[in-house]
Amino acid sequence: MVIEMLQSLENGFRLFDWYHISWLLFTAFVIYSINGIYSKSDVEKRRIIRVIWALLILMLECIKNLVLVGQDAFWYGSLPFHLCGLGIFIVLAHAFLKGNRMDMLLYCLTMPGAFMSLLTPDWTDMSAFNYLHVHSFLFHLLLFAYPVTMLAAKELQLSIRKIWQPIVFLCVTVPIVYVLNGMWDTNFMFVNKAAEGTPLMLLEQYVGEKYYIFGFIGLVIVFWIILIVPVILWKRR
Repeated sequence: MVIEMLQSLENGFRLFDWYHISWLLFTAFVIYSINGIYSKSDVEKRRIIRVIWALLILMLECIKNLVLVGQDAFWYGSLPFHLCGLGIFIVLAHAFLKGNRMDMLLYCLTMPGAFMSLLTPDWTDMSAFNYLHVHSFLFHLLLFAYPVTMLAAKELQLSIRKIWQPIVFLCVTVPIVYVLNGMWDTNFMFVNKAAEGTPLMLLEQYVGEKYYIFGFIGLVIVFWIILIVPVILWKRR
């Protein structure tokens, strides 16, 4: 039976099957373990952990692209222009720069983006024994764990007054990405159309392909409300 279960992974997996849930549980375990180490570290050691963490995420992305180049499969869609790809640079900036200029970007963009990628991955039809499959889980795991660990360590200075930061970030990047998607036939950030095999397909079916982008924006606003309400309540407390 075990052999049959493993053989079935050659064709990928299904959302929330035993394999997918195993990765989610592993994600929770990694976050718990890293948070335990980080919370017990002094200021200097925390800085070193953040830098190594950010560089590890960047290294995973570089290795992935090298693998694609070696397989002659690298194309425009391989560039890090998805929200999680841009999250690489947000994490790098947070790890290397002083101050808290990246806190709201981590909280409102990187954390929910990576979380949704883990919860509803779009690589379900890829063989579990493919490097790119494993990379996708590990990459998003580390990307999600970073802001969660910073949040648990109370190192993110969150404020409703700084909501303009992720808004400006999206106002600058989304139009550029939208145009690039049209030029390159890509779907960075999933702003042009829904990703196959994800709940975004339900959104596209409900609002229609023509109005998908507006439904997508509405979905982002709902996510932000869910994230910001706890911040407001915490500040009042």
